[in-house]
Amino acid sequence: MCKKRIGILTGGGDVPPLNAVIASAVESCKQANIELIGFIKGWQGLIENLYVNLSDLNVNPAIGGTILKSSRIKLDGSDERLHRTQENFQRLGIGGLIVIGGEDTLSNSLSLPGIPQVLISKTIDNDVGVMPKDGRGIDGKAIVNYFTLGFPTAARKISSFVSLTEGLRSTAYSHERVIIVESMGMHAGWLALSSCMGHPDFIIIPEFPLDYERFKSRVVETYGKQRQAIIVVAEGARFSDDSHISADEYEKDEFGHPRFKGAAEVLAKKLKQDLKKEFDTRNVNAVNPSYLYRSGSPCKLDMRWAFTLGREAVKILVDGREAPTFLGIKRTGRGFGVMRYPLAKIRTIEEFHRFVDWRFYDADLYCATTEAKKYLGAVAEDIPMKEYGVDCRSDAGRIEDNT
Repeated sequence: MCKKRIGILTGGGDVPPLNAVIASAVESCKQANIELIGFIKGWQGLIENLYVNLSDLNVNPAIGGTILKSSRIKLDGSDERLHRTQENFQRLGIGGLIVIGGEDTLSNSLSLPGIPQVLISKTIDNDVGVMPKDGRGIDGKAIVNYFTLGFPTAARKISSFVSLTEGLRSTAYSHERVIIVESMGMHAGWLALSSCMGHPDFIIIPEFPLDYERFKSRVVETYGKQRQAIIVVAEGARFSDDSHISADEYEKDEFGHPRFKGAAEVLAKKLKQDLKKEFDTRNVNAVNPSYLYRSGSPCKLDMRWAFTLGREAVKILVDGREAPTFLGIKRTGRGFGVMRYPLAKIRTIEEFHRFVDWRFYDADLYCATTEAKKYLGAVAEDIPMKEYGVDCRSDAGRIEDNT
């Protein structure tokens, strides 16, 4: 047993299965007679030496958010922060570190190659990973990190929010409304795209700038046929001149991200004004579920894989052979399996930033393609997908430990 103490931290936006990862790591460390300390507020806790002994705590995996809290701190570019991080790591006698976060949080790990780390991606944006670029189709087995923790739960929620049986479609129909629903997603449109499982009429994502005049005509055409419409727009969506639909470019965070101010509301106001001659635009409304996408309990798939990755991360650090490693999820013949990806292969986090491309999105129809529906079908739990011709067998979430 070469590791006697392991650290763990969570950074960036919270997602439902974070506590499940932590609970799994706690149990695994107890079984291995390893002390697990959790840093408060992510990397900030390691910088400021703020931590708690998790071995003494009972972590409820069904509660969303993170018991360790979170922050968004950038290490690269600050010699003082890097020095204090390395100093505290050594002073506390930590043999390895489990880092759970999205693109920004994980990018900090690249600045600390000398620290044994296991990285676990979590983000409802589903934008940490690599899609194969060769060929027109997508082989699920070739995808690096099939989904990020938190995405299955959020995808289920946004689909529910816009659907007829559980969401806003019934209101849109009853009152002949156009309802514009905002999705999270600053640069990548995976969450907005996943709303296709709830059958919205249009989906607008950041990767494909919006031709407003053409889109406006499509809205008029659709409303004329069915007297109601559901539109999903990602917060980071852009117009064809490359300007954000709504963002404060002067109020950026440490990572250079602008503050998004409500794309759904801006688009609704614009359509209200421009379509007055077409129909009663008082019934054009904006809805922003905002933090509801990332709150609450994890779905079964998220919970299952949070436990799996938590156990695997502890095992890697205890064995001491493979860190630093990115630990992800791969598609197998009958379900999913654990994927280990050496951190040395990632030169910059941008290489590991996954975007929606033309294989998944029809920019003319503003909708998900068949390939997108096949991809999303594998992470859709309790959502009927038969009308898409997608194989959603009950074993889609099955774990196969064939790493």
